[in-house]
Amino acid sequence: MSPETASGFGSARLTVVTDDRVRLTSERARVAGYAAGFAAGSRAAAAATQGLHEHLRREAATAEDAREAAHRAAVLALARAAEAATARVLPVLDEARDLLYSRALELARAVVGAELSDGDASATTALARAARVPHDVRVQTVRLHPSDLAALTAAGRDGSAEMTGVELVADPTLAPGDAVSTFEGGFFDARIETAFERARTALLASPALMPSFAGGL
Repeated sequence: MSPETASGFGSARLTVVTDDRVRLTSERARVAGYAAGFAAGSRAAAAATQGLHEHLRREAATAEDAREAAHRAAVLALARAAEAATARVLPVLDEARDLLYSRALELARAVVGAELSDGDASATTALARAARVPHDVRVQTVRLHPSDLAALTAAGRDGSAEMTGVELVADPTLAPGDAVSTFEGGFFDARIETAFERARTALLASPALMPSFAGGL
């Protein structure tokens, strides 16, 4: 083989080796680029997923806040409606209650008035009310309307056993059927109008007879 031929052959082999290295280097670069791209894509996908998760979480929190606000608004509106209804109803109930009590007391007065038309019964009832004091209290005097005292005297009841030692006094300032008993340290007002007023005060002050809206409408 001539020197020229040998030299050409060596150059040719060198060229082949160089091309293989270039291809290998290129393949490695391609693989490395693919791996880098895949990693970058994975990171981008993870970031996108995280972003979507955060977005959905914020949307859910916003929706929950909106639901809570709507619930609070509904409860407040219901409470205000109940208060408004109560404000409208209570005066009507109060007026109806007062009217009922007034009519009941008027009826009671009418019944008592009919009873008082009987002079003997009126005087006897007045004396019995005047004596209605605690057992340890000794009545000293009983003041009565003059007509009632006259009826008791005529019927012989002014000296009854329960009135032994009690002085009966005519008092023209009292109405028929009224009586006031006195004892040491005080007196007992047994007038009919006073009894009615006590009954009226008790009715109006009794919690059991007042309308209750504690449970709402």
